[in-house]
Amino acid sequence: MKRREFLLTATGAAMTAAIAGDTLAQTAHRRDVSYEPNRPLESSGLSIRDGVKILKKGAKGNIPPVLREEILDNPNAVFIIYGGIKVDKDEKGNFKPVPDQMERFGNRVAELVFRKGTDKRGRTFIKPNIVGGLSRPNSVGNSHGGIVHPYFTCGMVDSLRDVGNTNIAIGARGALRHPQVVESGFQDLLDAHNLPLIEAHVQYFGDYKRSELVWHDNPEGMVQRRFCTYKPVFQKGTTFVNIAHAHTHKVGHTTLTLKNIQGVMPRGYGHICDSWTTLDMWRANLMKDFNRDFRSAIEKSYVSHGDMRYKYWDQGGFYKTYKDAGGYETFENALKTYSKSKGEARKKALEQCISIADTRIFWAEIWAQRMIDIDEVIPQPYVNMVEGVFTRGSSGTVLGDFVTVGRSMVAVDSITSWIMGHDPRELPYLRIANERGLGQNDIENIPLYILSEKGPKKVDYRSIERHRCGINNLGLSEQGPRFY
Repeated sequence: MKRREFLLTATGAAMTAAIAGDTLAQTAHRRDVSYEPNRPLESSGLSIRDGVKILKKGAKGNIPPVLREEILDNPNAVFIIYGGIKVDKDEKGNFKPVPDQMERFGNRVAELVFRKGTDKRGRTFIKPNIVGGLSRPNSVGNSHGGIVHPYFTCGMVDSLRDVGNTNIAIGARGALRHPQVVESGFQDLLDAHNLPLIEAHVQYFGDYKRSELVWHDNPEGMVQRRFCTYKPVFQKGTTFVNIAHAHTHKVGHTTLTLKNIQGVMPRGYGHICDSWTTLDMWRANLMKDFNRDFRSAIEKSYVSHGDMRYKYWDQGGFYKTYKDAGGYETFENALKTYSKSKGEARKKALEQCISIADTRIFWAEIWAQRMIDIDEVIPQPYVNMVEGVFTRGSSGTVLGDFVTVGRSMVAVDSITSWIMGHDPRELPYLRIANERGLGQNDIENIPLYILSEKGPKKVDYRSIERHRCGINNLGLSEQGPRFY
């Protein structure tokens, strides 16, 4: 999309306003928790097409890894690997850096999970959750509570190469920007391990090349029917390893392997946390791939889940305020006024829309349904993991000291949520995933093993150590109890 064409869309106008000064989009940003200013990229690392070219050159002689038989043959099971990490806290109460231990743990996890394959082809793409948080003060070696530890990832890659898997890249698409990759020392670490990082950021969605994307269809999607991921994730011949980090989130509650798929989607389509209220305002140029009636479908589903007594479903009272203001009909009239207005009138109409339907209304519902629209039609990752050494909740970071592994994203997220102190049978996105047939969230029915050098040992979920990782629910933890 050319810049002039982009500016003619509602999305372009709003994002351009964010750069220009105190205008419509900035006003919205103060009230719209899902709005993301479209700041120009200062610099970029490897583009998608750069990474694809590197992996194409490295395919000759590559031996893709295979999962150990117990994991491969038990697609509904989850395996826990404990790290044995020894770490003290500094005078501020933060965990001290232990990069060497994290690298060795990455080595060990790869050795326990993978075996040498027999094919000679393709590539391995690893998507660790490295959405942001790195900086010069928060360097790559620190004990991170919000991302997969970079040293863990590099350690895993080194062990994969030991079994012939030489053609590997990792990727990022989120808040992390290239200057932070450099300033934090992450780039030096990548260079030392000869590991390409595909930074899938562009200024506008129209800046992606067709050759960089893979398109997927879901005709039955509740919110969206079509979306894309960036290469090489779902290219033929790719072994896709999905590695999330164990921390909580104000929309998804726990943010694990299901949500980590957002990181292999390009800008715009990958912003699954957009609100019900303003989704089609900020993503106007993508709405051809969304259902026109997504709002009414989400409201209907939300009400049904409220009737099913989903926990904390209307924390904050947003639905009551919305209904008292006139509900969908009143909101739709305000939305029509917004779409027809300009200048100051448009700004007032936007404020009216948000006053009727706070941007946090239906947030967990629309996020979960969009995420399942995506996860139910993509080819499933070869294996899913959650790195939870330094596990984070709203009350801080704890030493979780574990990695969970499995083929089912729902099962892995359910067991990990249990370890984090939550009942997966009550977490909304996991209940919705189960309702839509994506996987099992009833912890009673998920085979669970501890995996060590002695092999897998079956255990009861009630016997494993748990941690109290509170959830800042919709930014309102101070107004109600946290999930435990």
